[in-house]
Amino acid sequence: MAQSNSNGRVRVIALLYPQDSVTFEEFDKHWSENHGPLFRSLDIVKKNLLKYEQMHFDPTQNALLTQAGVAASPFYGISIFEAESFEKLFAVFSDPEYLAVIVPDENKIFDRSKTPLICGTYTTFLDKV
Repeated sequence: MAQSNSNGRVRVIALLYPQDSVTFEEFDKHWSENHGPLFRSLDIVKKNLLKYEQMHFDPTQNALLTQAGVAASPFYGISIFEAESFEKLFAVFSDPEYLAVIVPDENKIFDRSKTPLICGTYTTFLDKV
């Protein structure tokens, strides 16, 4: 039986498309060592988000998918943002400090014009944690 979204939380997921000039290794290192901690340090993030996760793609596995005839991902990672409401989530992305500090950092490694955002609620069907 699926668990409904009874906790009222919402998520925004960003499929992170890299800048053409950035290697996977550069992207991965900057995103985990610089960008993540910088984003987490913002007051609006501490105030409004309940969860921020990074899913780092594995280039070896992507290559194996390609060899198997499966479309490999053009993205280098996924950011997952969770909050009590979309209003709280979108307040993060419009915050002056986010715009002044985080957007320039994102532009170092992400191609924001090719990075889609997916907004929604979620239902858990299995969680062994």
